[in-house]
Amino acid sequence: MINYEYAFDLARKFIGNSAIPLKIFGEGGFQGGWFSCYQLVEYLRAVNRCDQLAGNSPFLIDRNSGELNELGAAKPVAEYLDDYLSFMKQKSHSDSDPA
Repeated sequence: MINYEYAFDLARKFIGNSAIPLKIFGEGGFQGGWFSCYQLVEYLRAVNRCDQLAGNSPFLIDRNSGELNELGAAKPVAEYLDDYLSFMKQKSHSDSDPA
């Protein structure tokens, strides 16, 4: 299991590997871990729609594994987090069922 500081360090490294300057502008926790939203630094500085990223999806860091998972951009973040929790619950049940 990982803590918030470790997860946020992973998030910063993830966006730091981009060829364009990105910055985390929103983050939060949920039952399964933490999520982060990011945007172009220039957009956050000047709020010029021409500089805005399109289709950049938030990502989550799993509390148990430390795995980073990119979410989609078509639905609200809360729906993706709920979907992730449902998927992990189903996965947990299938992993524990004897074959």
